[in-house]
Amino acid sequence: MTTLEKANEQQELKSESHENNVEVQRNSFVPGTDVVDSEGKVDILVEMPGVNKESVNISLEKNILTIYGEVRNRASREGYSLIVREFPVGNYHRTFTLSQEFDDANIQASMKEGVLHLTLPKRKDVGPRRINVNAE
Repeated sequence: MTTLEKANEQQELKSESHENNVEVQRNSFVPGTDVVDSEGKVDILVEMPGVNKESVNISLEKNILTIYGEVRNRASREGYSLIVREFPVGNYHRTFTLSQEFDDANIQASMKEGVLHLTLPKRKDVGPRRINVNAE
C-alpha cells in the first residue's frame, strides 16, 4: 500500500466516523465577523474564505441584512479524481437586524482576500436632538 493510499484510507475512516458532523459543517457555516463602529458609519467585516464575489448575495429587507456566500468544489477538474477532501464545501450565512440609524440606500460592499467588507453609513438626520420644554 502506497503512502497516498494510506492517507486516503485514513481520510475515509475519519469521514465515515464523523460523517454526520462533517456534512453539517460542510453545508453551512457561520462566518467570523467583526463589527466596527465609528462616528459616521459602521463597518462589518465577514470572513468568507473560498468565496468569490460572484458567489456572494447580500440583501436587505425590512431592516434584516442577510449575507450569503457559497463555497464551491475547487477540486473538480476533468481527468482527475479526488483522493482527500479537507477544504470545506457549502455556504456561509449570516443575518443582522439594522436599526433606523443607517442610510440603507448607500450601503457599500467589497471583497478582498476572502473578507467581505460592508460599509453602512449612518443617516445624518438621525441622532440625538434637544427637546425644548414649554412653560405654562
